[in-house]
Amino acid sequence: MGRRSGTARFETPLALECGHELPSFEIAYETYGTLNAQRSNAILICHGLTANQHAAGTVAGKKGWWDVAVGPGKMIDTDRYFVVSPNVLGGGNGSTGPRSTDPHTGRPYGMRLPMVTIGDMVESQAHLADVLSIDAFHAVVGGCMGGFQALEWMARYPERTRRTIIISATPRVSTHTIALWSVMRRAIRSDPNWNGGDYYAGAAPDAGMGLLATFGALYWMSRDVLAEKYGLRTVADRDLGFSLESEFAVEAFLDQVACNAQGKFDANTLIYLTRAMDYFDLDRSYGSLTQAFAAVTSPTLLVSYETDWRYPPAEMNEIADALRTVGACVRHEVLNSRYGHGAFLCDVSGLAPVIAEFLARNEPAPTQIFQST
Repeated sequence: MGRRSGTARFETPLALECGHELPSFEIAYETYGTLNAQRSNAILICHGLTANQHAAGTVAGKKGWWDVAVGPGKMIDTDRYFVVSPNVLGGGNGSTGPRSTDPHTGRPYGMRLPMVTIGDMVESQAHLADVLSIDAFHAVVGGCMGGFQALEWMARYPERTRRTIIISATPRVSTHTIALWSVMRRAIRSDPNWNGGDYYAGAAPDAGMGLLATFGALYWMSRDVLAEKYGLRTVADRDLGFSLESEFAVEAFLDQVACNAQGKFDANTLIYLTRAMDYFDLDRSYGSLTQAFAAVTSPTLLVSYETDWRYPPAEMNEIADALRTVGACVRHEVLNSRYGHGAFLCDVSGLAPVIAEFLARNEPAPTQIFQST
């Protein structure tokens, strides 16, 4: 598959939407496959909230977050396409984020990092594309927060993506989502070890992260999946103990989720990324959806799930309607999966043929290829 990893460092200041700037910044990324001579077969994959640049393959025993979809012969075929998978600005897995060193103090930024937005993430990705000498992507693909980035790519750089695939996303976050993110951030901040975000030299806020992860499990998993997996069973089918211990199987599952969350993700990074999602609103940024997409001429594939209560199909329909209004070609596929919002990460049986066909449509004949550096 030709997986390569790298970090692009930019010494030119990056102006942020919040009004501040980063004096310099870094974007970590992985690539898969080979880039053709015309540099026309590149696909940008934008990751979701808790993912990172490691989208495919196995590194140190850990599979990429979308390994089920990216690779030779898979939905996004790395024998055919050159895939670029960056870690978002603020993401902290090698890209500039809260744990990065503040050049003014020599210490981690912590909560002193200026707030970043989805738009700022896309700006940094455009800089990365310039470094890789990719003028336009064959496609920009993203689900959930990655879908927000793909939408922003359409609005900001319509000339740099020949097609766009948006999965399980929305043109703006709901009041309910903002409230849920706020509760999750409070879980982190209530942990004394959080220490206002300055915990890098001491104990991490593991208790707060564990509580956040249990909220997240309920946020990402549908009611039907939880019922199917755990039902009303007790742990080991024991009799009721009439205590506040974890008696039910679903409680034991949440205990494990909380335990597994320790050390897996940086708490400050989650605070920043969920806040960036709060700010995402194409209507507010551009005046209206039709104004956001006014310059879009390339085709768009929208994919939503009937069981996704976070970003239901009706919200994708708003995007489809706006694109049709400006004369753009758009296709909206509504799939059914018991996994709800997270279906695109684990259940690609219905998704794969739709995306593979959309990517291959009107594809130019293969040309001589070379390995990207």
